[in-house]
Parts: sequence; C-alpha cells; structure tokens
Amino acid sequence: MKNPTKATLLALALVFVGIVVLMTAGITAVWLTAEMRVFGLAVLPTAIVASLLVMYFDWRAKLRGRILAERDEYRKAA
Repeated sequence: MKNPTKATLLALALVFVGIVVLMTAGITAVWLTAEMRVFGLAVLPTAIVASLLVMYFDWRAKLRGRILAERDEYRKAA
C-alpha cells in the first residue's frame, strides 16, 4: 500500500470540510436563514471541485515527470 501524497491528503481534507459544513448546515437548518442554507449547500460542491482539481494537477505533474524521465533515458541511450 502506497503512502498518500500531500495533494491527496489536501483533497481529502477539502472533501471532509465540505461534508462537515453541509452536515452542520443541515442539522441547524431550523435556526438558519435561507441564505445560510444555500451557502452550506454551495460549499460542498465547491470543496469537491477543489479536491478534484488538486488531484488532477497532482496526477498531471506526476505524468509529466514520467514523460520527461523517459525522454532523458532515450537521450542517454542515443
């Protein structure tokens, strides 16, 4: 089992924060105004999108690193 990267941990933290905010807004919806409920519902998708972007750019950086490493290997072989 591989250790998670910092980007993966950040993405997971963003998701959990979004879920906690949504749950808090849902539990206290009786006391909150409609604007606060909408804010709580907007935080979760925002956190999910942010975490997906973090994971995408982490994956892209790793992929680019592998491609550059392979290119360097071909240059050394030639």
